[in-house]
Amino acid sequence: MMKMRFTWIKDTSEWEKAIPLIAQVSWQAGAHLAQQMKSNSLTDWENVLVCWNGKELVGFCALLKQDIVKETTLTPFIGVVFVAEKYRGRKISQQLVKRAEKKAVELGFEKVFIATSHKSLYEKFGYHKIGTKEDIFDRFLFVYQKDLL
Repeated sequence: MMKMRFTWIKDTSEWEKAIPLIAQVSWQAGAHLAQQMKSNSLTDWENVLVCWNGKELVGFCALLKQDIVKETTLTPFIGVVFVAEKYRGRKISQQLVKRAEKKAVELGFEKVFIATSHKSLYEKFGYHKIGTKEDIFDRFLFVYQKDLL
């Protein structure tokens, strides 16, 4: 029986431990987030939520002001939602997103946004598409919104 542990890691001892693990995941956004973490680019309330199974990194997401979308006034974004391949299909991404939504409410936000290339994943979680935006890698992503209150 796995005991998953979810932890917001900014300003904790787990921050440094998580950086190389996030950098090595099979998705380029992990390396981008790890670089932001390493250079202390996350400011104010921005944070990273990590799911652990013992010392193994299961998944993560970040609560960010802008994510990787260019020229937007939308905030906050739940970004870089990742679950390791062997843990997929267990609703871990949903748990990460729900916890990030809860944190956004605690911070006083009434809505959250997700920028993604996935077409139907986030509708299941109550998000609706509000448009497309170009990201810093010159790709067009769908932008989803969810009202939290």
